[in-house]
Amino acid sequence: MASNSDPRRNARSRAVWAALVPALALCAAGPFAASAGAQAPRPADAGWHDASPHRVFRVNTGRDVDVEVLDWGGNGPPLIFLAGFGNTAHVWDDFAPRFVPGYHVIAITRRGFGASSQPDQGYDSETLANDVLAVMDQMRWERALFVAHSFGGSELNWLAARMPRRVIRMVYLDAAFDFAELYATREWTAGPFPRPRFPDNDAATPATLAAWLSVFAGPGYPESEVRAMYEVDAAGHVGRPRIASGVEQKLRAGAAPAMLTRFLPPAVALYAEPRNVREKYPWYAQMTPAEQRAAQARFEVERRIVRRQQERFRVARASGIIHVAGGRHYLFLSNPGYVEARIRRYFALPIRGKSSPDGRGGYTYQTMFGGRSQ
Repeated sequence: MASNSDPRRNARSRAVWAALVPALALCAAGPFAASAGAQAPRPADAGWHDASPHRVFRVNTGRDVDVEVLDWGGNGPPLIFLAGFGNTAHVWDDFAPRFVPGYHVIAITRRGFGASSQPDQGYDSETLANDVLAVMDQMRWERALFVAHSFGGSELNWLAARMPRRVIRMVYLDAAFDFAELYATREWTAGPFPRPRFPDNDAATPATLAAWLSVFAGPGYPESEVRAMYEVDAAGHVGRPRIASGVEQKLRAGAAPAMLTRFLPPAVALYAEPRNVREKYPWYAQMTPAEQRAAQARFEVERRIVRRQQERFRVARASGIIHVAGGRHYLFLSNPGYVEARIRRYFALPIRGKSSPDGRGGYTYQTMFGGRSQ
């Protein structure tokens, strides 16, 4: 066992944590550890397998870029899950199967992460959305239902505004934001980003790291997601993150402004609403007084900015907003039953009225709430 002063162990610990920050901080503010591009995973420890009942395949989206797709199967309308910043499709491993049967369910790993290709370019909203469309074309799906978490909302924003005919309905899980505006807000990106004590990296395994992430992100964080995001050696130790070099900066720079007034398909947004700093940071009692003050300040900053973003979405979209009291950013982990029920209820409701030309070459719809989406 290396000592606490071992620089190699400390460097590994910093690299693992730096790669986790964007995946966990709301809308991915914070630095990634640099990687050298796509890395072949090391042999995984024997005896473990991904128990989620999906098949895994890759879809070429053009210019030597493939994206990983998880397909749970099912009968019914196509349903696509989009992961947040720093996650792969495996973050949905426990939640997505809830919708089979009833829907044909898939999830997509964004380029630059996990088993998907890690090119130097193509991290703007248009290209990322076109990757999604390429998967739909491969599946021979003209239209689909969408559920997006966190930064996945940026791709959904682009699809809704630019390709509304490909979208049946949309659900935002703490994802209905103008990401370009967020990233231009210094108060949002400056931190600090409170986190619980990180475990000794010499003992970090996918299971222990998933347990730590369950404290940070929400209960039941899938071990399969840890294994998708990190190399795991034959001894079962977590190694290098499987991410593209400089991906955080590229995604932030490529996030297109949300054209809310051009959104056409019906949409509903669920927002996590921790009611106090202790709900936001469940490890608050273990913080030092200085850390508690920093956490309270961060809590106030996020609440103020998120409320402003919520109001913009509500006014522009005339759509439904659901506040999940006590919810965590990973709503599908902290409140899985409630979130599933609200999604199913929304998808089952009829759209009021028929679509009609909007005068801009697109179509308008009436939402489940009777408001007009324009």
